[in-house]
Amino acid sequence: MRFFRRASEQGLTAYVRLPGRIAYARVDRRAAVPRLLAAGVVPVKDDNWGDAFAKLHGKGPVSLVLRPADYKLRLLDAPNVPADEVKSAVRWQIQDMLDFHANDGTVDVLAVPHPEHLTHVRQVFAVAAKNSLLAEEMALAANAGLNLTIIDIVETAQRNLVARLETPKRALAVFSFIESGGLLTLTLDGELCMVRTLGVNQALLESGDLDSGLERLTLEIQRTLDHFDRQFGGIPVDRLLLVPMEHVGRLREGLAGNLALPVDVLDIAAALDISACPDAGALPAACYHAIGAALRMEDTTP
Repeated sequence: MRFFRRASEQGLTAYVRLPGRIAYARVDRRAAVPRLLAAGVVPVKDDNWGDAFAKLHGKGPVSLVLRPADYKLRLLDAPNVPADEVKSAVRWQIQDMLDFHANDGTVDVLAVPHPEHLTHVRQVFAVAAKNSLLAEEMALAANAGLNLTIIDIVETAQRNLVARLETPKRALAVFSFIESGGLLTLTLDGELCMVRTLGVNQALLESGDLDSGLERLTLEIQRTLDHFDRQFGGIPVDRLLLVPMEHVGRLREGLAGNLALPVDVLDIAAALDISACPDAGALPAACYHAIGAALRMEDTTP
């Protein structure tokens, strides 16, 4: 199974398996503006994933968003080989970065935008996951009657979530909290340019030392923005969007006061039609990556 496959125009259901729950979303891509059909969280009791899967809305193709601990994502210089040999070359290029043999995993590549004015070598993202883990996930889905056709990752799900909100020829920064920390992505023209996992978690928004936590987070975000400027000089960053979460207002206020670019909270109604889900603005944070995965439509090639 490939990671980056084309999604059906008939709509896509995506889910994220989390401890004790499943976050899911279903999006219909047939309309000019993608339509959110369903989204939410299904609790899982006693590891009975089958019962939880049965409660997912709709039928048709399904996408799984892997948890960050289940795969490796690395930024590499693109190998100087013919297009049909890129994946094979990357497989051996990342061997030393994996805790399993490359032959025992599935590897895919995602091209990084390379505007004409850039002089450095083209780059690609490589993503790798153990075949045994993917097989377990596919068996779990098949046993529940799900047509699992796509494997996605949180970084590309976050990219998809905001693709319709980009300003042409300007990069968009997006921040969310995931299990492994803060996830900061920068996208350009609907493609992923840069990814950073920041050493902070959502607990900082609930701590008594919020100022110190915000200072640390601001510093890490600014370092990433500076690195982006060095790598993609001449392309401005339009704004920073925060994926909705608890206490997001405190986070936006703190970052807006410390960063020299606009900071806004993602308005899901600006990204897709939510008329079928009027409470979409109150969804738990984990649902947004499921929505992003359900928005997948394109093929991505090296």
